[in-house]
Amino acid sequence: MSQFTIDTFNWKPALIGLVFSIMGFQDIISQAFIMPQLLKKLSDKQIAILGMIAELAGYAFIATSTIVASVPLFIIGFFVFGFGDSIFGPSFNGMLSKSVDASEQGRIQGGSQSIQSLARIIGPILGGAIYVSLGHAAPAVMGVILLAAAIIVLYKAKQVSAH
Repeated sequence: MSQFTIDTFNWKPALIGLVFSIMGFQDIISQAFIMPQLLKKLSDKQIAILGMIAELAGYAFIATSTIVASVPLFIIGFFVFGFGDSIFGPSFNGMLSKSVDASEQGRIQGGSQSIQSLARIIGPILGGAIYVSLGHAAPAVMGVILLAAAIIVLYKAKQVSAH
């Protein structure tokens, strides 16, 4: 995101740092105050889908901000994506933990963390290649496509419970 804002909007490092700091604060507020309210009304699966929809919308705003050169659209997209990401993670982990017996918790959570770590290595490499070869909006458009597919898969998946 840093290189994107430098290339697209000519932002300086201090502004980029400020925006990321505000997003971190948003993450704290989201998980401390919004997540508990969502958990009272929705299942982990429903919250995960809501989070992915927010991430998808955020990516759509970010892609559009590139096409029309709009900083406000980018900021909206960045924070909508951040909100989605902050509620998706805990609900995804909740779904995983409820899908296996207590004796399998370490294995399933460890496997999940390993896959996520691998994605954090491969994602920026592929995203960077897409960014350079197809344009500034391309990684966000790819995010929209992948999230749309993931939402459909999760929506159609049956709730699995070890209990």
